Amino acid sequence: MILRNLWRRKTRTILTLVAVGLGVASIVAFVAIGNGLVSGYTEVFSGSGADLVVSQANAMDPSTSVVDESVGDEVANLPGVKRVSGMLFGAVTSEGVPYFYVFGYNPDQFAIERFKIIEGEGLTSRSRHEIIIGKIASDVFNRGAGDSIRIYDSAYRIVGIYETGANFEDAGGVVTLGDVQAMLKKPHQVNVLHVQLKQVEDADEVTERIERRFPDLSVARSGEFASQELLTQTVGGFAWGISFIAILIGGVGMMNAALMSVYERTREIGLLRALGWRRGRVLRMILMESIALSLMGGIVGAALGVAMVKLFGSMPATAGLMQGKFSLNLFVQAFLVALGLGAIGGLYPAWRASQLDPLLAMQYDADRGGSGSRRWPGGMIVRNLMRRRARSVLTIVGIGVAIAAIVALSGLAEGMGEQMTALGGGGQADLLAVEANISDMQYSSIDERVAKRIATIPEVKSVSGSIFSAVASEDFPMLIISGYNPHEDAINHFRIVEGEGLSANRQTIMGRLLADSLNKEVGETINIAGSRYRIVGIFETGVPFEDIGIVISLREAQTLAGRPRQVSFLGIRLRDPRQVDAVLAELEERFPEISVSKTAEFAESLPDLRTMDAMIGAISFLAVLVGGIGMMNTVFMSVFERTREIGVLRALGWRRTRVLGMIVREAILLGGLGGLAGIVLGIGLGRLLLMIPLVGAMLEPRYSPELMLRALVLALVLGAIASLYPAWWASRLDPLEALRYE
Repeated sequence: MILRNLWRRKTRTILTLVAVGLGVASIVAFVAIGNGLVSGYTEVFSGSGADLVVSQANAMDPSTSVVDESVGDEVANLPGVKRVSGMLFGAVTSEGVPYFYVFGYNPDQFAIERFKIIEGEGLTSRSRHEIIIGKIASDVFNRGAGDSIRIYDSAYRIVGIYETGANFEDAGGVVTLGDVQAMLKKPHQVNVLHVQLKQVEDADEVTERIERRFPDLSVARSGEFASQELLTQTVGGFAWGISFIAILIGGVGMMNAALMSVYERTREIGLLRALGWRRGRVLRMILMESIALSLMGGIVGAALGVAMVKLFGSMPATAGLMQGKFSLNLFVQAFLVALGLGAIGGLYPAWRASQLDPLLAMQYDADRGGSGSRRWPGGMIVRNLMRRRARSVLTIVGIGVAIAAIVALSGLAEGMGEQMTALGGGGQADLLAVEANISDMQYSSIDERVAKRIATIPEVKSVSGSIFSAVASEDFPMLIISGYNPHEDAINHFRIVEGEGLSANRQTIMGRLLADSLNKEVGETINIAGSRYRIVGIFETGVPFEDIGIVISLREAQTLAGRPRQVSFLGIRLRDPRQVDAVLAELEERFPEISVSKTAEFAESLPDLRTMDAMIGAISFLAVLVGGIGMMNTVFMSVFERTREIGVLRALGWRRTRVLGMIVREAILLGGLGGLAGIVLGIGLGRLLLMIPLVGAMLEPRYSPELMLRALVLALVLGAIASLYPAWWASRLDPLEALRYE
């Protein structure tokens, strides 16, 4: 009976399956991609054959760790150490792809042995501008041994294809350590040292020797290194967070569909009760139908999720980051969520069905909304919606959750954009510059000599360089550090409200938010990467991302980041701001190694924020798709439920266009109400972020009137689109057949 009941309303069943399937697909896809990143990251450090991994102490992430290459020779001479191999990696732009990971190894050291060559040959110590690429990268770029690939503006000859079994590596490439050091402008540096021991049992003793000899380094077992990193925890949490949005929207759609099924079958349920069915049996029937739908939706969603991951993994633009990793545990979790959706979504409708009085249910008239239907003011459209308040509320909630996700994420992106603009120049510059063709801001590296050459241009008044990084400290898990020259214009952006500005080494000025959080005052000290800095001033800028950080001298920040004589940003101030376009054109022509933009347009030019915008766009599309299907389901159920009413209206002379317009206007009104609810909910989510100590300040969203308008228009358009087919179907009903509809 359960399958027959579902098949009687094929359209409703299919739409509900798709809605639930998309929710499950989002779990499978996003969590698989997150697992792929975490697993690949782990394999980089645990699959090298090393016993220990040495990195910079207090580094936020292995990619920001800086270890002098010469340290490897000293570690290799310690008792108990067999071999040492250095590794440097980073994301670069290649063939128009923003994220292509390259790994640098010394071909004569043991760690490169894990890259098993399946075509061509491996790298040698004589290799220059040669590369071996992973099997996934070879398939994505359609390149093989003997071809070439462009990284930044240089061509690298592909001498071999390798496989490691780790998707993160197999979607990237390997070059010599010297080549990647030049590529990332990190001469004589590595991110980590892979250490192989003579006896594994000596791991604790060797760890103690290394940390005693090099107090600025940290040592971990290779299998435990990646799991301790902030990135792996963040990626997993982000994947489940995004999946939760789709689950919530899918769950509301599931409950809506089950509730509509109960309304539609009220007289049938009354008949079953009159024939002796107990309340428990009715409840089980409705609940089992909902669970059956969720199981079928789970199967559809699992297949769709796998297909999504395969699609993302085969596209050059996303292959470097979106190589998923599937596991039995992941599919079990997805199906448990699907079952939960079915149980929770069907629980209230099932309970309501079981509570129906047999006589009243058999007298139920769907076209009038049941016995004693109340008349609501506001015209037929409002009355139609209020006749089924539960259905209308659930629909508004479903759309509202989708819009809320868009508002919250877009507000976060706008807030980050404003803060990044301030981070680059703080209003003290007319033009801002970063390194050209970078894939991520952390890799921006501009030689200070470029700044000096720019300063010689007659129209330029001053040039200020700054550097940005983050470390873990004993006082705070993520300490944001900005490095400025105390004698250049840009540091004036930090308005001192207590104490004084920087004047010597080992001094820092601290943002007000951070000082309040850590209970720090002028005259106290703070530990930064093993060194004590005296707090000489407290500043406020009005930019939360800066006000929860600290500022130290440019030279000390460069040393801390391992980037001597290099800066992340250049703030360029002009003598006459009206000449900004002419100077911008001149800089682009004379300095192709940097990317220059007007201060107001700086955030839009950053690769990080472009990537964030693309991710938000994809997530928003998923939210709108799931919410739209749920809304179409609701409108369809409304049409089915009111078939006889529509037949009466057609018999009374209503034209097809009038019927169509009535259904569309109802859906648009629901969409508008859902949009308003979503805007309020989205802002509320943003407010919740602000309640998280310090992290909330770092992620402070911004809600522009344009964002609110876009969200509302999107909700209205969503309502209109979702209603088109149901409205067309209703307008095509034959009056006589509709009047006979049961």
